[in-house]
Amino acid sequence: MDTPRLEIDLDKIGRNVSLLRALFGAKGICITAVTKAVLGDPLVANVLVDNGIRAIGDSRIKNIRRMKQTGIEAEFTLIRSPMPSETEQVVQYADISLNTEPAVIRSDCFPDMPSSVESGIGLS
Repeated sequence: MDTPRLEIDLDKIGRNVSLLRALFGAKGICITAVTKAVLGDPLVANVLVDNGIRAIGDSRIKNIRRMKQTGIEAEFTLIRSPMPSETEQVVQYADISLNTEPAVIRSDCFPDMPSSVESGIGLS
């Protein structure tokens, strides 16, 4: 039995990024490319950055860590709330973290978070 396989055409990704940047950049819109489907593959991330992407989002902190450790230079966004056990890694590797869980936002999970940071939700 054959195993499923995903073939990624890096040249097509590069061309698509260039087209999208031209289309949206003309309107002042910045793009955050999401690498979730490719598990933060550094080859894909490199093509994105080489074609002008400056922000990359992923749903797993281990994927962001992988890209950063392989030298990908971009602004990284964790696009889901991390588990409380991942918060130290989030602070270390993500530039932005989208958090919706009050337990994650609380100061005991992010002890170094400035008190002036707004969570956008009321914490009791």
